[in-house]
Amino acid sequence: MDYAAGNLTAHLHWVVAKPAVPGWEDIRQTVSGHTLYYIYSGEGVFRCEEEELEVEAGTVVYLWPGLPLYMKSSGSHPLRMTMLLFDCASLQKTGEEWGIPEPVERLRLPLLMPLTGERMRRIAGLFQEAERQWIPGDPVRDARVKSVWHCLVQELHEAAEEEESGSREKGITAALNLLKDYLDTGFAAELRITELCEQTGFSPVYLRRNFASRYGCSPKEYLGQLRNEHAVRRLRFTDDSVSDIASACGYSDLYQFSKAFKKRNHMSPTEYRSKQGGHRFD
Repeated sequence: MDYAAGNLTAHLHWVVAKPAVPGWEDIRQTVSGHTLYYIYSGEGVFRCEEEELEVEAGTVVYLWPGLPLYMKSSGSHPLRMTMLLFDCASLQKTGEEWGIPEPVERLRLPLLMPLTGERMRRIAGLFQEAERQWIPGDPVRDARVKSVWHCLVQELHEAAEEEESGSREKGITAALNLLKDYLDTGFAAELRITELCEQTGFSPVYLRRNFASRYGCSPKEYLGQLRNEHAVRRLRFTDDSVSDIASACGYSDLYQFSKAFKKRNHMSPTEYRSKQGGHRFD
């Protein structure tokens, strides 16, 4: 199934370090879940579906459910790794309704992903943090490791996208991240999407197309959704006037705000606040 990385949720079964023991051999015992390995040091051979793959430090290995694996570590340069075993599903919320979790059969990640530079250091650090925090049966620690897992999965997806699409696409990935950051942090300002696109060095048409492919909507639609989400929360949880909320959420005037809000929520801002009971949290 297709999925958005931001909608993924996980159940973590095990996080464990495999120490550097010369010449060790192992097979993948649990093939019903997803497994990630990060190799910190050493060399070895992984045999998967009749193919032998040489592995070394700085490599992420992803095993999807059902994939068998035989591992052998070098006798002179033993592998040292961290392993994460988990199940994951896509979980979405539409309006006030939660959907049904849909198990993800395979993540959009390659079997082997060699890493370099700052990306390698960040991903290695996330594996180390997961290993440090993991205590089986502790719900607080489990929540912390899940937070690390979400960051890790996003980093891995971005690394995989860059690797797959080459140097130009590395640039578009950075441009998309920059544009989304502009929208996320500057939603309350008067933004001109075309001008923001031009700042990235890509044509607005090309950037809008890639933005829609990655996030499921155009930059303009994303900005409208984001402003609406902020407005909904201000209406529910503050006593700010509707006019002040319109200004704080990036609308040029009350009429524009009311029109946009009613189109998305099928009621006026005042009606929405009344229906929610006018709660406020200070």
